[in-house]
Amino acid sequence: MSRGEQPQVVYADLHIHLGGIKMAAARDLTVENILAESAGRKGLGMVGIIDAAAPPALARLRELARAGELEELPGGGLRYRDRLTLIPGSEVEVWHPGPGSTGPFHLLVYLPGLRELEEFARWQATQVKNPCLSTQRHRASAAEVVAVAAELGGFVIPAHAFTPYKGILAAAGSVAAAIPPELWAHVPAVELGLSADTEMADRLPELQAFAYVANSDAHSLPRIAREYNALAVAAPTFRELHLALREAEGRAILAHYGLDPRLGKYHRSYCLTCDRPLEGPPPQDACPRGPGHRLVLGVLDRIHLLAAAGGEPLGTPATHQESPVTPPPAPHQAPGARRRRPPYVHQIPLAFVPGVGRRTLDRLLEAFGSEMAVLHRATREELAEVVGPVLAERIDAARRGAVAIASGAGGIYGRLVLD
Repeated sequence: MSRGEQPQVVYADLHIHLGGIKMAAARDLTVENILAESAGRKGLGMVGIIDAAAPPALARLRELARAGELEELPGGGLRYRDRLTLIPGSEVEVWHPGPGSTGPFHLLVYLPGLRELEEFARWQATQVKNPCLSTQRHRASAAEVVAVAAELGGFVIPAHAFTPYKGILAAAGSVAAAIPPELWAHVPAVELGLSADTEMADRLPELQAFAYVANSDAHSLPRIAREYNALAVAAPTFRELHLALREAEGRAILAHYGLDPRLGKYHRSYCLTCDRPLEGPPPQDACPRGPGHRLVLGVLDRIHLLAAAGGEPLGTPATHQESPVTPPPAPHQAPGARRRRPPYVHQIPLAFVPGVGRRTLDRLLEAFGSEMAVLHRATREELAEVVGPVLAERIDAARRGAVAIASGAGGIYGRLVLD
C-alpha cells in the first residue's frame, strides 16, 4: 500500500461448497444464493467457492459475468454487485502413500480468474473420474496439484488439516511428508478446521512456516461464516488476499473468528465400538474399555501425539532416520523465531445458541442488518429490545465465552450447556 493509504478490513470465508456439485451440500447452495447470503445476512466482503472448477459451476459463473452480475477485477477475483468478491477455487482429494501414515486428504486450490479456473478444470478432467462433482479423488499427487496451481498464478491451502477424515496431518503426519518444502512458497496457509485453533496448531513446529485460516466449510447457507478471517488489504482482490496470507507489503490477517474448538465435530477421540467419546486429559488414543476397539482419533488428541513425536508422522517405524524438516521463516520473522500470530477469537455462531431458531435469527437480522453486526456491534440492551432479556443475556454470554461447553467427538458437534 502506498504511504498514507489506509487498509480496508475485509471479512473473508474462503471455503464454501455448491449444492449439486458437492454431494453432501444443500441444494439451495447455488452461486447466486451464496453471494446474496454472504454479502447480505452474513456481512462478508470476500468468499471462496471451492467447487467452482466443476463444469456446471464454470458455466454459471460465465453466465453471471456476461449478465454483468460478476466483474473480473484487475487484481483477480470476481466482484459481485460492488458488494462482495468471489475467489474461485477447487477442493481436490489426493492420496498419501506413506510411510507409516496413509490415506486421502483435501487441498483447496485458489485461482485469480475465470481463464485460470478453466485451464485448471481442463487439467483436472484428466485426473478424475467425474469432473462434475466436487472433491473427486485425483490421480495426481499433492505436489503436482500445487505445481499446476502455481503455474496458473494460484495457491493451495491444505483443508481442515487436523481432522481424522481427509486432513493432511491425519493422512501424512506432516505437511512436508506430502508437499515438498521447495513448493511451500505456493502454500501460504493451513486451514485449521472447526475442531482446532491457533494455540493448538502452534504446538507443531513445522506449522510456523504457514499462516492459518479459519473457514466455515459450509455445506448449507446458514453455516456460511461460522468461521472467518479479518484481513487488512488495499482492496478485496485475489492478489491482495494472497499478500495478506503471506503477510507481505503491509497486508495482514488481523484476526480469526472461529468456533471454540470444543464445538467442533472431531475435537476429542471417540470409540466407535462403545459409541461414546473418550474423556480425560489428551492424548486419548485407545479406549480404556477395550484395547482393540475402533477409534476416531480426536483433533486435540492427534495434535498432542504429533507434538510428543516431534512432528514426525504417527505410525512411522522406529528405524525411520530422516531428520525433521526445519521450516523456513515467514517473511517478517528471523530464523528460529516463533511466528507472530493474529488473535483467534473464539466465537459461537448464533445458530449454536439455544433458543435462537430461524424466526429469532430473522428478527435479529432484520433489526441489525447482518450476523456480523449481532456478533460484533449490538449491545446487550439493544439485543434485549429485539429478543427479550433472557435470550439477550444468553447471546451475550456466548459472545463473551462465558458458557459451559460439552466437547464434540466422532462427527457430533459440541453443544452449549445451560445452567
